[in-house]
Formats: sequence, C-alpha cells, structure tokens
Amino acid sequence: MKDMKENNFLAKWLANEISEAELKKHLSEDEVRTYKKIISHSNQLEAPHFNAEEALKKLNLKNSRTKVRKLNFTKFMYRVAAIIVVVFTSYYFIGNQSQNYKTSLAQKITFDLPDKSTVNLNADSEVKYKIRNWKKNRNLSLKGEAYFKVAKGSKFTVKTALGNVSVLGTQFNVVARNNYFEVICYEGLVSATYKNNTIKIPAGSSFKVINSETKFEKTITASGPSWIQNNSSFKSMPYWYVVSELERQYNITVEFNNALSNNLFTGNFTHNNLKNALKAITIPFNLNYTFVTNNKVRLN
Repeated sequence: MKDMKENNFLAKWLANEISEAELKKHLSEDEVRTYKKIISHSNQLEAPHFNAEEALKKLNLKNSRTKVRKLNFTKFMYRVAAIIVVVFTSYYFIGNQSQNYKTSLAQKITFDLPDKSTVNLNADSEVKYKIRNWKKNRNLSLKGEAYFKVAKGSKFTVKTALGNVSVLGTQFNVVARNNYFEVICYEGLVSATYKNNTIKIPAGSSFKVINSETKFEKTITASGPSWIQNNSSFKSMPYWYVVSELERQYNITVEFNNALSNNLFTGNFTHNNLKNALKAITIPFNLNYTFVTNNKVRLN
C-alpha cells in the first residue's frame, strides 16, 4: 500500500499537480534526488526525425525507376526447346554408354550382366556392351575368351571379329583370338555365324576355325571349360596357340622355333606353377626350356 501511495504522489508531481516540497513530505531526500536525475537524462533523449512527405517522394521515385520486363514468348519457347534438347541428348549419351570389362595377362574375372547372366573372362580378354535397352537387346562384343552362363530370357548374342554366337538360356564358351575362333556348347543350343554361314551347335559339341579351316566335333564331355579351374586343356591344337596361351596365363614371353608352330599338341598345363607348365608343353616334343630373364623363356 505504501508503494502505491508513493507512486501516486510521484505521478502527481510529474503532472505538476503538487510541488516538490509536497513530494518530499512523502518521499525521502535521496528518492527525490534519484527521480530528478532520471527525468533530467530522459529529457536529453531525442526521437529520430521522420518526414512522412519526403519518404513518400523517395518511394515514388524508386518505383518509377524500376523496369517492368515483358515476357518475350518466342525467346521463352527457344529456351524451353534448348533445355529439352540438352535433356534428351544427355539421356541418349548416357543410355548409349558402353560397359567395359577387360583383363590383363595372368588375370581372370567373373561378373554379371544386367539380366543376371554370368560371364567368366579369361586372361587378356575384353567384353563390351551398351547399357541402354539391355533387356530387349542382349548384344555384347568379345575379344579373347569368355565362358557364358546365360539367364533364361530373350536372345543373347556375342559378337566377335571372326563370327557371332546367338543363344537362348544356355552355357557356352567362345574364343576369338587372331586366326582362331571356337565355340563350345555345354548346355542348350548355340547358333554360330561364320562368313555368312550359320552352324547349329548342340550341347556337347564344338565348332572351331583355325587359319580359315573349320571343324565340327561332338565329343565334348566336360561340364565347362578347363581354364576356369586354372588348367588349360588342348586337343590337336597348333603349338603356336598353346605357347600363346601359356604367355597369357603367366605374363611371360616365350621364344621357340617357328618350325614347331603348326605341330599339333594334345595335353594341358596348370596356371599356378610355371615350371610344371613348361614341362607339360616341352616334354611331348623333346624340348628343353631356359629362363633368359624372369619374364622371358627360350624353348630349344
């Protein structure tokens, strides 16, 4: 109650309804002195000057300088067309990009195609295919050797520089190196095209071309190519090809007498022991081998 009364007297003093002497009857000398200091400082504060008329003029001037741009419909449509071209060009470029798998010497890899078909890629080989429309257009190119396990579905085509192979949900091996083209079917039916001629290759059969000479066999009993198990197997193959395969699997260079190039070799060698592999390909021809360097071997 006392504070309320003091506030009432202070309000009356500020309104000049009572004198300072009357105020001192209800407040102490110190309180009056403090209130007087507050009033003195507050009187020194000055509110910022605001000229409403001048502010309005500035606003109108700013609006008069603002340019209103009209939309040019023709230019707008050109921009829209350009954007559409860029989008479709990017889509076409990305869709036509090629997926590439490549192995170096003494390297093998296994990968899946978009339709879940499996590819085993032998050493020094390459497979390419376009990503776009793979489900409808299962085509790929091959350089070297690969074993395919094709998922059930639409037609599957392997293109090489020597011939093409078309299949439907099957397992087969393709070799396309230099003058050697071979297709072995392990399951289902394979259709090979060579020089515009089509050859049907059922399971357990093979078709090969060596130096333009064709050969068809029906004596395949294996369930898959031996190289997948790190073992290269040959039946009546030219010696030059056997030596080339040894070089690919071990990343070495082999020197030998060219007179042996067309000699036929039947046998095999492993991919995990070079000395044993050299013995396997030299003993049948009564040859010896010598290491010239770590990566170079001479047969004599």
